[in-house]
Amino acid sequence: AVIALEIATGSRPCDTAMLDAADVSGDGRVTSLDALMILQAAAGGIEL
Repeated sequence: AVIALEIATGSRPCDTAMLDAADVSGDGRVTSLDALMILQAAAGGIEL
């Protein structure tokens, strides 16, 4: 989730594979929503 937030804010350089992996919402962007969904999945609240 931290990496997804870093990608979303532009503080972590990434390649296409990282962008694809971090975009768990499937909207073509990496945002705080993706980080939230990763945290929810880690807590067992949702399945990705």
